[in-house]
Amino acid sequence: MAFVANDYNQISLNDSAFSLTQREKKFLAKSWAKAFAQKVFPAIDEEEFSVLYSDKAFRPNTPVNVIIGAMILKEMHGVTDEEILESLIFDIRFQYGLHTTSSMEQPLSDRSLSRFRERCTTYEAMTGIVLFYKDSCI
Repeated sequence: MAFVANDYNQISLNDSAFSLTQREKKFLAKSWAKAFAQKVFPAIDEEEFSVLYSDKAFRPNTPVNVIIGAMILKEMHGVTDEEILESLIFDIRFQYGLHTTSSMEQPLSDRSLSRFRERCTTYEAMTGIVLFYKDSCI
């Protein structure tokens, strides 16, 4: 898998947030999702994790900032991998927080998180470097 930085900061014309009522937008703006989308998500440095991916032109990776953001939300909400995936698919707050409201299909699969953790663990075993603890990661 080749590393490609995420461009999910662009909003498309078919963004699901546009179809919200004013009342729904107001509730979304008062939820945890707005602070997460504005403060936490942009602070995730995907480049730190590029070492986990090939330099060769393969299919692109699942966006690293979406994976890490989902892992943070998973811990915040005390849910399983499956539950965070379900939340991302069905709950606009999770989509808003992870900047995926413009996605036709949510970018995480049922194995995205476990494969990413596996890559991090393998990298740590080989190098002794824990990517999650690097200063500029989050």
